[in-house]
Amino acid sequence: MKTTPLYCIHEQLGAAFEKKHLDWNIATEFTDAVSEHHAVRNNVGISDVSYRGRHQLIGEDRAKFLHRIISNDVESLSTGQGTYATILTHRGKIIADMSISVLEEAISIDTAPEVTESLFNELDKYIIADDVELSDVTAETGAIAVHGPKSTDLVQSVLGINELAALPKRYNCSRAADSLFKHTIVCVRTDDTGEMGWTLYTAAEELVSLWEILMTEGARFDIQPIGWNALESLRIEAGVPRYGAELTDAVIPLEAELEHAIDFEKGCYIGQEIVARMKYRGHPNRLLRGIEVDSDSTSQECCILRGGAPVFKGDKEVGWVTSATFAPTLEKSIALGYVRMEVTEAGSRVQIETPEGSVDGTIALLPFSA
Repeated sequence: MKTTPLYCIHEQLGAAFEKKHLDWNIATEFTDAVSEHHAVRNNVGISDVSYRGRHQLIGEDRAKFLHRIISNDVESLSTGQGTYATILTHRGKIIADMSISVLEEAISIDTAPEVTESLFNELDKYIIADDVELSDVTAETGAIAVHGPKSTDLVQSVLGINELAALPKRYNCSRAADSLFKHTIVCVRTDDTGEMGWTLYTAAEELVSLWEILMTEGARFDIQPIGWNALESLRIEAGVPRYGAELTDAVIPLEAELEHAIDFEKGCYIGQEIVARMKYRGHPNRLLRGIEVDSDSTSQECCILRGGAPVFKGDKEVGWVTSATFAPTLEKSIALGYVRMEVTEAGSRVQIETPEGSVDGTIALLPFSA
């Protein structure tokens, strides 16, 4: 079982652990998921996301190479900019999704742990005559996410960088190595909890020091360590799809409402023909939607809503659940799932089959609104 460089720190804080994302032993709760969830909504939460995959591209052709393979524009990005993209099969299905950061001398890729290896192999097989070197840097680096309305003030205070608030989502800046930090820290804006957020990347050997500095400085911002369970409820409330749940190799990006991952004006890329045909000549047969479980349902009922649970409209099966949680902000049970076009309108009534019987719900557009 794999652990992150912060595993011992989490143990000292009394975290509970579970095996997640293939073979990672991940801190799921430090106190309880509800209070951790509210900490991010109201103040600031800090979480270890080093289990995610990290790849790096160097070489003169790195931007041109990546641009021709993935679904979004890379060649027009300047240092400090970034984007979100997918890499697809020839049939337009998602092999992996990724966040891309353009650094001064490299392009950095952050991806789901489930596809870290497959994404590397997929990119590597297309490197032929290009001046490109691809590296998997997951083991030698780490990542800490800081989310919440006070996150910008905290990160600016720790890194000594004042322009963070003006950075658009997925854009980045760096703090160079100095007497306080022995390695460069790359800071990327990542608002995937529905709140302002930042992911800080640095060398694995620097991670404990960075965590401790953030925790010490964060005391005046009411910082709280956040486990996987709270991150998941925050993600679902925000309607952000995750690979291994909403995103799989059976899904086309437009079905998951990932138009922001696609540049429809760029040239050809793998799977482009299928995506363009769906965009301009047809439409998806299903879309990702939220489902609000009726208020007389309890959080215990939501716990048995597993991925794959069928969704019905009357006697007709119209979709399936991909993720479910009790949403502390909304004070109700919610789910993400794919439903057929005829029930994608907000307010459509559906039923979800569970081992305990049928649960009634209402279709909601994403993100969920409080």
